[in-house]
Amino acid sequence: MKILFTAGGSPGNELIFRKLKLDHDIWFADSDLDRISNVISNNRKFLVPLVNQPDYFKNIVDFCFREKIELLVPGIDEELVRMHESFKLIKQTSLFLPSKLFIKNMLDKYLSMQILDNLDIPVPLTLKLENAHQFNFFPLILKPRWGRGSRGIQIVTKKEELELYTKIKKLNNEDYICQNYEEGEEYTVQILNSKDHKNTLIIPLKVLLKKGVTLTAEIDFDQDIIELCKNIAMKFDENNIYNVQLIKTFKDNSLKVFEVNPRFSTTTCILTSIGIDPFKLDSCQINQLELKSFQGLKLNRTLSNEVV
Repeated sequence: MKILFTAGGSPGNELIFRKLKLDHDIWFADSDLDRISNVISNNRKFLVPLVNQPDYFKNIVDFCFREKIELLVPGIDEELVRMHESFKLIKQTSLFLPSKLFIKNMLDKYLSMQILDNLDIPVPLTLKLENAHQFNFFPLILKPRWGRGSRGIQIVTKKEELELYTKIKKLNNEDYICQNYEEGEEYTVQILNSKDHKNTLIIPLKVLLKKGVTLTAEIDFDQDIIELCKNIAMKFDENNIYNVQLIKTFKDNSLKVFEVNPRFSTTTCILTSIGIDPFKLDSCQINQLELKSFQGLKLNRTLSNEVV
């Protein structure tokens, strides 16, 4: 299959290329080709404008048409909805994404928590910044309502600090949310659904080290997390892949989903090391029980120094 990844410099892409290059023709698009690993050959790198530039989507569409790309894997939050719109009339290229509505709902970190709460999915108390005075306990997490990664996230320890930080940074009430801070172990969970919905796989990774992106994590098939994410998969009934981030609290081992990323995550690359080709899930013979043999398998990211 001919596949194009955007966000080509994402840290998981070199592992995907190493593991799947014999099974697929894979290209990686980025606005800075130096960010793409040198493990990936130069003829598999495609230079594009920044995602906020007006000709970004035209470049992607033209490349897919020219190279007869069969599957596009978007990796940038800001492009997800537009990709659905840009490719709705292009039959030769499918998108490895959940539905447009699911994407719009989950990218809104306030709306997504309301939706999950209404479905009886456990989430931390989440309020718009303008209603933060309703919190009677600290610390809180202050973060952008829209945005990717850990950008703009601040832990606030008391009410006065929240007021001062909001004033100094001139934060817009509509653009920021506050969440109850839960101490515990963080998990990043891949949920994969085949298009016929006959196969759903849940792969939880316990985050051991994180600096903006996850640097070290290990597979942990915690049964409570598996059941919670199966429930999420059943209630949303979405194709392809998305990523659930949650906390298992130290206080009582309860689970709290604090974010849903409606796209291919940077940690999804570990699937290729446990016998899963995410792009052939319809024909995948692996079931959830068989995956338990990979308990404790660790994803570890280190810096490499290259002189070119």
